[in-house]
Amino acid sequence: MSMMQFIQRMICAIGISAPLLLTGQTGCPGCLVNLPAGLPVDTVYLPSVPDGQVGVAYNQDISFRMPKTTTPVAAIDSTTPPGITISSIEIVSVDGIPPGLSWEASQTVFPVATQTDGCIKICGTPTVSDSFVLTVRLKASIFFISQIAEFPMRIYIAPGVTTNAGFSMTNPTGCGSTEVTFENNIPSNGQAGFTYTWDFGDSTMYEGENPPAHVYNAPGTYTVNYTATIDTTGYILQSITLLDVDCSDNLGLGAPDIYLNILDSTGTQIYNNGNTPVNNITLPATLPVNLPLQAGNYIMQVLDEDGGIQGGDDLCGQFSFNVLSNGTVVSTGFEGVLNIVRPITTVSYTDTVVVYPLPDYPQATAPEGVVTCSNVAPLILFSSYAQNNQWLFNGEPISGATDSVYFAGETGLYQVVYTSVDGCTALSNVLDVEITEQPALPLFFNDQNLLTLFDTLVLPDAYALQWYLNGLELPSNGFWHCATESGLYALEVVDTLTGCYNRYELNVQFNPNADCTSGLDETAFLGIKLYPNPANDVLLLDLGTTELVVAIQIFDATGRRVAQPTTVQQHNVIHCSDWANGLYYLTIIHEKGVFTRNFVIAR
Repeated sequence: MSMMQFIQRMICAIGISAPLLLTGQTGCPGCLVNLPAGLPVDTVYLPSVPDGQVGVAYNQDISFRMPKTTTPVAAIDSTTPPGITISSIEIVSVDGIPPGLSWEASQTVFPVATQTDGCIKICGTPTVSDSFVLTVRLKASIFFISQIAEFPMRIYIAPGVTTNAGFSMTNPTGCGSTEVTFENNIPSNGQAGFTYTWDFGDSTMYEGENPPAHVYNAPGTYTVNYTATIDTTGYILQSITLLDVDCSDNLGLGAPDIYLNILDSTGTQIYNNGNTPVNNITLPATLPVNLPLQAGNYIMQVLDEDGGIQGGDDLCGQFSFNVLSNGTVVSTGFEGVLNIVRPITTVSYTDTVVVYPLPDYPQATAPEGVVTCSNVAPLILFSSYAQNNQWLFNGEPISGATDSVYFAGETGLYQVVYTSVDGCTALSNVLDVEITEQPALPLFFNDQNLLTLFDTLVLPDAYALQWYLNGLELPSNGFWHCATESGLYALEVVDTLTGCYNRYELNVQFNPNADCTSGLDETAFLGIKLYPNPANDVLLLDLGTTELVVAIQIFDATGRRVAQPTTVQQHNVIHCSDWANGLYYLTIIHEKGVFTRNFVIAR
């Protein structure tokens, strides 16, 4: 395993349990390190981070301990060798923080030989509910070698909840729209006598105990009005006021001692306060009763308590009544006022739903186009918003890419997310960026003033060649050029399908004793034999002489070199069983020129 691979694995192993890094931009100073007692000196301790909730202030100190060596890392990742000392670990950056939260660490660089413990304070008030993917970047250094690794983490921000004595709302804020659920805090629990009215604030009403979820699909502030009517007690005879009774006390002297006796519709006594009569009553007088009433008729008797003298208590008067008899009652020997009530409790509560407007969609533009060559990259991309941007690459946040400008250096899909001051986001159009590799460097060599492309197999499928001398274009656009003077020669290859190019330059010292200005004809090689032609699996090349022969090369019809014997012999066997049928060119590079003969492969 290479050291770079080891560091990468070590960082990933640490990242397995790294929720402590779920933070955002700086702005939460003053965290306190508070680690559990008994932690080993050389260990990895990274606790979880609590979830948050929209609209609820968040303030958490997250303490951690970094390892001193790779030994505790190896316990997490078996591919990491133990026992290697770590020089330092650095928190480089964390991107993708939920809107409304920020972070600040006690320190970001840990020279773990002397300092391993730290903490991060996460604070703020989340404004958006979602499961957020954060991009965490750590840098570990071992033996003066550093490696940065990125890995995703998640933090969940629950929907906001508001609560009052009457009802609770979940998800009371949103961007563009929000679906709010309601919980009735004064439930009936199945008891009769409860009625409810809901006014959602958008001209929508609901009558019932538990309304369905309600969607607010337009920006605005909505006041939710809730009314609960509780009618569970029924009718109560609270009291009776005696205005006149046809009774007197014992022997007809003085005021009577009054008490009440009440019978229900079956004649059963349901109320009697004879044990506590009102002695020597003074009229008018109000007697409390507090008797629950049901449907049907009742008999009320007003009596004078005589203690058994003259045979019993005197009936001062009686009358029939029901739940609707509230008010004045007159009967023989009696006049009074019944106070019958029906207690009904009505409570009203209000709360607010806020739907923030969605921001206009950002426009991602590429003024120089979305296709370029690797030697020209990166491409410059622009967001239509000056701030609050987050660039994405293939749907994932790009670490640190929050400016209005981004330089794209990889092929892929680019977008930008804009976040408004309300915490609402909008996603841009997609820019499909293509970074095309430039052609391979067209290396050439100088042999007796003959400049020759080293390898035609590196040429793109569709290409154009051009030779230059001291920056000026030469009339040569093939595989060779015959130098006639000293200077800086260049060969440029252009991929005609993509427009990408590459150029190789070579300082050439002209040799006045060599002549490559004219090609050799067959008379220079009267003894050459190339057979069979057409060839099948083997091609035989006999040279009358190998003197002054520099190289032998074979090209196909497209100009690609398919063979070049490593040694030049008088008798050469060239195997061609893997070559496709077609026309080929044999080229013999001679110190005095170039000889070419064509042949055919046919099976």
